[in-house]
Amino acid sequence: MASEKIIAALDIGTSWTRTVIGSINRDDELVIESVAERPSEGVKNGSIVNMEQTVKVISQVMNECEVQAGSEASSVILSIGGDHIQGIESNGVVGINNKDLEIRNEDIRRSIDVAKNRLLPQNKEIIHTLVQDFQVDSRTGIRDPIDMLGHRLDTHVLLAVGSSPVIQNQKKCVQKSGLQVQKLVLSSLADAEVVLSQEEKDQGAILINIGSGSTDWICYQNGAPISVGGIPIGGEAVTSDISYLMQLPKVVAESVKITDGSAFSPNIDKAEMILTPSVGGRPPIRLPRIELSKVIEARMAEIFSMIQQRFEEQGISRGFGAGVFLVGGGSLLSGATELAAEIFHLPARMGFPEAIGGLDRVFIDPRYSTLIGLLKVEARKNSRDNPSFSQKKDKKRFGGKLKGFLGKLF
Repeated sequence: MASEKIIAALDIGTSWTRTVIGSINRDDELVIESVAERPSEGVKNGSIVNMEQTVKVISQVMNECEVQAGSEASSVILSIGGDHIQGIESNGVVGINNKDLEIRNEDIRRSIDVAKNRLLPQNKEIIHTLVQDFQVDSRTGIRDPIDMLGHRLDTHVLLAVGSSPVIQNQKKCVQKSGLQVQKLVLSSLADAEVVLSQEEKDQGAILINIGSGSTDWICYQNGAPISVGGIPIGGEAVTSDISYLMQLPKVVAESVKITDGSAFSPNIDKAEMILTPSVGGRPPIRLPRIELSKVIEARMAEIFSMIQQRFEEQGISRGFGAGVFLVGGGSLLSGATELAAEIFHLPARMGFPEAIGGLDRVFIDPRYSTLIGLLKVEARKNSRDNPSFSQKKDKKRFGGKLKGFLGKLF
């Protein structure tokens, strides 16, 4: 792999810490070399609560991944998500100073700088500046203004911002484990990179990642992100509900949830019974499966309803022709897609990361979409930075010049 570019990514979740090492060969193809994972320690709701424990797990999982790949990584692409993530719309207006009034890359750069130069909530920092569209003079809804003529350029962006303390704590853990943070990437953006096609983004799509300690989302309309965010509730809350109401240890409750649970009670036969495991000498409990389903359904409905409420507060209601896509461990829960479809009044399905060279089929799973997406984000940027690749590919797709330019900004 000496002639190839090695890239590594790290996803620190509430339940699992995962890392992946890949390479980009001479043909600009991404190849997965190894994937490793370990149960997380020192993390709660996506935030670090014990730095020493988290550093230990990062070191262990990274070492395992390096041994499998046969190469060392000095830096990683780090995911960031959780309820501290917020999307803020902004716009930057600049005049076109060129004598021929032709819009160029530097004009877009200036307008994006203006859009970023706004007062943020306290202790927040910008993770990404996501371009939505452009306006040239009175012409709106423009995707690629390069080479167009005009007197004024207005760039509409979505600023993806997060909590500075949360971000800095994650970065510090990575650094204490002996690595550098090459890039910080929003976890939901990484999900979208490998789950949603451009056509689905154009049609409008909602992508929801139901993690253990938090649930994140990203929404697209007309090919551009219009909303990002997170709430501090995930699959762990469902397990806690089962544990409390059925008086079971959390480990057992998690097993019951996976084996017999369903998030959509209409799917359950009222006569169907289940038998809970024997715990601490207490005999197994026989109960209707629909009672378990109602416990799960109530919490999962709360998660989806909270997200829907955020959409309503942001004035987002229609325009999602591609429907809802669920990823993360919580998406594997039986009935989750049916419940999502009922609450959002949209078609819903699980989202699977695309197959990539070298990736074992076991990892083509909604639980690994963020991890694989982190590498795909970097591979896409690498391709744009490669002049020979850009010349071959950008001629074949809309907005090639602009995409290459925005790839560098990203």
